[in-house]
Amino acid sequence: MKSFWTKFGAFLICASVMFTACESDDGNTSGNDSEDTVSECGDVSDSVKEFYEDDAVRLAIQVASQQGGFASGAVEIPDALITRMSDVLTAIHSSEYAARDSVVEVYDVHIYDAYSLDEVVVKVSDSDDASNWGKAWIDGNRFTDNALVDGLMLTYDLTVEDILLFDGEALVTIKAPQPINVFALVNNFNQIEGVIEATTREKSGDGDDIIVTAAGEVDAYNVVYKVAFDDCDNGCQQARMYEFNVNEDCKVSYINTTGDEAPDPDDRD
Repeated sequence: MKSFWTKFGAFLICASVMFTACESDDGNTSGNDSEDTVSECGDVSDSVKEFYEDDAVRLAIQVASQQGGFASGAVEIPDALITRMSDVLTAIHSSEYAARDSVVEVYDVHIYDAYSLDEVVVKVSDSDDASNWGKAWIDGNRFTDNALVDGLMLTYDLTVEDILLFDGEALVTIKAPQPINVFALVNNFNQIEGVIEATTREKSGDGDDIIVTAAGEVDAYNVVYKVAFDDCDNGCQQARMYEFNVNEDCKVSYINTTGDEAPDPDDRD
């Protein structure tokens, strides 16, 4: 009887507006979180897939980087990998864990868009020297007569989006027509003579994250949702993590919840 009233009291607390997520005192979310749930891979509405479209691309880049080799160096992101990351996220979205409710309904966790998925910035000289192929960009041309540069521009259908001149140099924003592995493109540009520096196009601040790593089984992944808060304009000082496993058949297992105390969703910064 005491156990019943303890659980009933916890339910009432979770239902009240004073608390942010239904979580038990031991750190595990309340509800039937001890049993696995299964969602057929990709068997969700288009709106749910679109909900995670940006996240799936960012996770595909993340996983490709972990794999190393050709995968990490490819500018074009394999569609199959993006689809797999979408399946992983939508499987968790379709699960019935209370922890799922925390990351989906309460905190609406997505990967903070710290970098652009379709733009990189290439720094070149503003010199009028005949060997400075970058001057062609500055003069408004897409192609430069540098075989390596023009090869990248043609292969990935890149265009010159913006130019900022500063102290004898030019910051040239290069844009792709679709999301790409911008880190791989940056690496390609940095190997070309005449490029002072190539970087991803980033924005300041910090925020939520989703981290995916191989779980040991074939095509299985450990997924951690990071709810970040506390002065995120200067790098979030606190975070709460919700961890799941998703196997190759999109069977979802809730692992645990760790980190700082659950924040008020209306008071996160």
